[in-house]
Amino acid sequence: MSDKIDQASDVSELMRCNAIAAHYVNAKLSKDKTPLPSGECRWCSAVAVNDAVFCCEECARDWQGHNATKQKAQRIAGR
Repeated sequence: MSDKIDQASDVSELMRCNAIAAHYVNAKLSKDKTPLPSGECRWCSAVAVNDAVFCCEECARDWQGHNATKQKAQRIAGR
C-alpha cells in the first residue's frame, strides 16, 4: 500500500515542479518580470514549496494576468 502512496506523492511533486518550470518558460517568453523565489507565494502569501515563487499554478496564472494588465496600462500611459 505504501508503494502506491509513494508513487502518487512522486507524481504529484513532478507535476508541481513541471508547472513551476512551465511558468518560468512562459515568463521568459513573454518578457514577464517574474519575482525571485522566496518560499512565499507572491500572490496569496501562502508557503511555497521548494522556495518557489508561487504556491500553485493558479496563483502563477493570476499574477501573470495581473502583471500583463499592469504592463499594458503602463504602455498606454506612455511609461
